[in-house]
Amino acid sequence: MNNFTTNTYEMKREIVNFSKKISLELNKPTSKFVLDMQYGLSKGGSCLISEIARSLDEDIKLNYTIERLCDNLNNLYEEEKETIWNNYIKEVSKVLDKDNAIVLFDDSDINKEYSKKLEDLDRVIDASSKDKKTVNGYHVCEATALTKNEKQPLSIYSKIYSCKSKDFVSKNEYTKKSIEAAEDIFGEEFIGIFDRGYDNNKIFDYMSKKHHKFVVRLDDVRTLLFKGKRRSVLEVAKSRKGKIVMKVLFDDNEEQELLLSYTKAVLPYNNEEYTLIIVYGLSEEKPMKLLTNIDINDKDDVIKVARLYLSRWRIEEHFRGKKQEYDFENMRVRTLESMNNLNMMLTIHLGHIAILADNIDRKLLTIKIIYASKSLKEKSIVWLSQIARGIKRILSYAHTGIKEWMDIEVREKYKQLELKL
Repeated sequence: MNNFTTNTYEMKREIVNFSKKISLELNKPTSKFVLDMQYGLSKGGSCLISEIARSLDEDIKLNYTIERLCDNLNNLYEEEKETIWNNYIKEVSKVLDKDNAIVLFDDSDINKEYSKKLEDLDRVIDASSKDKKTVNGYHVCEATALTKNEKQPLSIYSKIYSCKSKDFVSKNEYTKKSIEAAEDIFGEEFIGIFDRGYDNNKIFDYMSKKHHKFVVRLDDVRTLLFKGKRRSVLEVAKSRKGKIVMKVLFDDNEEQELLLSYTKAVLPYNNEEYTLIIVYGLSEEKPMKLLTNIDINDKDDVIKVARLYLSRWRIEEHFRGKKQEYDFENMRVRTLESMNNLNMMLTIHLGHIAILADNIDRKLLTIKIIYASKSLKEKSIVWLSQIARGIKRILSYAHTGIKEWMDIEVREKYKQLELKL
């Protein structure tokens, strides 16, 4: 048995064992579907149902496999989805840093520029385009927590939605649900990191009411009270100079020096006092403004909060991995129900990758996967892309699908009755 065969066997076993944990208390057909999806996403590296079906390598017509997977995606019961998700959260919670919990919140989009027939097709801003054009598509609300050892982004909430749906209430409602998902895991003890899209009084109210710590990037138009006088945060940022030096190392191993400044500020609408931290050096045009309710006693605390916010780019890497490695925006199922079920299966698969990445120095299989990925960089801050490619390359040597690993009952054929005359 050569290394390719051994690695393929170990990879299949890893996927099967993980799928069994996700499928606890499910019936056999649904458990089989979960395993099919986890293996298909791993080997196919695509959200296209046809690619997932090809990866299963079944001895039946491809159309039959595609139809079965589509039927399962569209017909999952609410109780089954709840069981699958609860099993997933139970499994990934083992690698989350619950003592110093950091949860990153962000919105993304699914670009369906040329689609016309999808359910409740919305209009979204394509954030990846240079001109930020508005196209057909859907919104995605996501919350990711960081793992204990390697600080990998691991999704704990992901929802695709449309503002045109009948049951749509508001975007804040989905944000609230994502925060509640973090509360279910960490209670009050987590720090929420928000981009400027969350510069919203309702977010401040909810986080303060629940006694959660937060760091929110402020928009330029935000005004605060400084010593009783109302001023824009951009005006204040330009009038100050950064005296605290912070050095940061980016993914390309390039060290950059940033300057920080901080001051107390009050939100006019609730008269609550917070700390405004201003970061100079990330952009030549405008400094970055952060508002936090974390206690600030000295410059070390200021640097700590700035670093907390800079960890937010890990959720951007999470989105990039979904879209580039798995062709997330190219999913071709027509209903929002099926899209969210497919997104759940992909989220579970990415959670499995985060678990493997968090044990990168302690699990031999993860080392083999990284080696198989043939990446240009030996080290990375976020391992999602490398591990996804490594798994796909290892499974490319598999000559069969995953069927032989399933516990399928083989029944004898009914015999024809004979009457002897």
